[in-house]
Amino acid sequence: MTLIARAKRIPAAIKSEPLHYTASGLPDVWLLNGFHREETSHGPAIRIEDADGLHRTLARTLVTNKKSLAPAELRFLRKLLALSQANVARLIGSTDQTVARWEKGETSIDPAAERLIRFIVLEHLGDDVVVKEELAALAEQDEALHGEHRLKWQGKTWKRAA
Repeated sequence: MTLIARAKRIPAAIKSEPLHYTASGLPDVWLLNGFHREETSHGPAIRIEDADGLHRTLARTLVTNKKSLAPAELRFLRKLLALSQANVARLIGSTDQTVARWEKGETSIDPAAERLIRFIVLEHLGDDVVVKEELAALAEQDEALHGEHRLKWQGKTWKRAA
């Protein structure tokens, strides 16, 4: 799927700059390529190559490379899974109100629940998950700092940029 979003006027000077991609609901995603700023009959627009693939790569990055999930990241993952807060709560043995508080940033997500959510996402993405290895990798990531996610379009797929 290619996503086309309306944009404000597109000055020629910024046509090649990285795109601050906010359509995912995440504040810290920048696309280095894989998008095109265009003029349409309805005004300026931005076309994203393989938006579904972009979101899947972003989800994989979030669940395998972050210390803890931020509220917006949790909401992004839940929406990617097409689950309600109540459905997520049911899967992890919690309540919909608890999930809502996590997504609003009112309370910190329980680390065990967060790990369950990560595995649910990996399963959804079709990854072959080896639980022991993934738990070890997550333990190593516990010291990582929150940072920007820089993604680039390579060939016909999205990749995490160095």
